[in-house]
Amino acid sequence: MMRELYLAGFYLWLGFTVGYFFRKWMETGFLSRLAAERRDAGQPAGGTGSGGGEPGDPAWRPSPALADLLAAADRVGVTRAVAGTPAAPAAAAPEEQVDEIDEQGATLRTVSRREMRRSNLLHRVTATFVLRPDGRLFMQQRTWSKDAYPGLFDVVVGGTVTSGEGYAENACRELAEELAVRGAPVHLLFQHRYQDATTNSIIQVFACEHAGPVALQPEEVADGCWVTPELVERVIAEGRLCPDSSQGWRQYRERFPGARTLADLGRLAEARGAPLAPISCAEWVGAG
Repeated sequence: MMRELYLAGFYLWLGFTVGYFFRKWMETGFLSRLAAERRDAGQPAGGTGSGGGEPGDPAWRPSPALADLLAAADRVGVTRAVAGTPAAPAAAAPEEQVDEIDEQGATLRTVSRREMRRSNLLHRVTATFVLRPDGRLFMQQRTWSKDAYPGLFDVVVGGTVTSGEGYAENACRELAEELAVRGAPVHLLFQHRYQDATTNSIIQVFACEHAGPVALQPEEVADGCWVTPELVERVIAEGRLCPDSSQGWRQYRERFPGARTLADLGRLAEARGAPLAPISCAEWVGAG
């Protein structure tokens, strides 16, 4: 009888030990390699839960419901631009310079982008909604190499305004660089202030209408599609929209309730006595 009890205890201990080490191997070996492979491919890595993990966590994956919606999203006309040939070391561009500003938007000094990020200095940023005439807007996923909010989704084409550059000029340049959208005028909607541990900015929000194709810049945009406002809300609910864009989205919806197209925005602005004024991008990026 004692022999059988000893054997039962031994087999129970053996099963527990093997199971424990197998689970640790899966967590630290197979799953970590899978996460690294998917991160290198610019995709959310496999994980568990719906929207779990910190923003930018490569172990996150969407809930099954959101994954299905993203897979079915409209990607008509969405292509990937060919990455540029790396420049020779001698021809490397100087580090980007950014203006530190005060709360009124006045320039205090010019610093490197690296210093701006390191010290989280207040600076100028643009955010442009790209609207299609059928009521969808463009949503992109940021690459994992971005210095702010890597891997998160964004419903605007955003950019840091460089020293000596204006807000509208930056909005036009970012549209051309990230999506190859040229020739569409931008319309200033509003301005908001945002700050967290990652960024500290005064953001001017624009909108433009574009019905044609887009070409994603591979260095900055991992994926992109045309979505409905309802899908944007699902992404926000899972904590995967850039937080500064989440704030901008909320203000956009409050200021322009029910608007889905540029025509809708124009009607609402006109009713408030502040009609939208188109700003041509031709001066900075041409018609394309």
